[in-house]
Amino acid sequence: MNTDRRPLTLFMLFITFIPQALAQKHGNVPAAPPPSELSCNGVFISYVFNTRTKEYPRLRNATAQSWAFNSTVTVTNTGTVEVRAWKVFVGFQHKEILVSASGAVLDGTEDFPADVRNGTYLAGYPQTDLKTSIDTAGDLNQIQALIQLMGTQFGVKPPGVPMPKTIKLVVDGFKCPAPTSRSQ
Repeated sequence: MNTDRRPLTLFMLFITFIPQALAQKHGNVPAAPPPSELSCNGVFISYVFNTRTKEYPRLRNATAQSWAFNSTVTVTNTGTVEVRAWKVFVGFQHKEILVSASGAVLDGTEDFPADVRNGTYLAGYPQTDLKTSIDTAGDLNQIQALIQLMGTQFGVKPPGVPMPKTIKLVVDGFKCPAPTSRSQ
């Protein structure tokens, strides 16, 4: 079994209405967020490619070979405005087929399995709104949504990393810069 466990993250920083420094948390300290999240005043989105496993049938043609993948999309409200009915677009580009997306539902497409080779919209469910850190005393359960994706992708064998072409927030009132990539 060939499994690639090299995570690669696609980050997006979103600027909202009024910049604000992040509040410090006391008590139990969760894992440290990436530095780019700490400097974000708005909505921070990350896509982390976690693992892949070669699927059957095993082919010599790399373009035709399918790989099961797992990745995580994180949407965190780091700003001062509640994000209502959050939705993100993930611009898949490797003939992906999504089998599940825990923490979100497909918006505007069919049920699972879903052909998302040209990208897909994921809407928050059951957590449709992301409150502010200010209103929740920094409670990550209320300001952050984690979407665990599982699916199949084609044509990118290790050591290549099958990242989406883009990822962006699709909520009125938020202006988003281009995403950046960082290898971990």
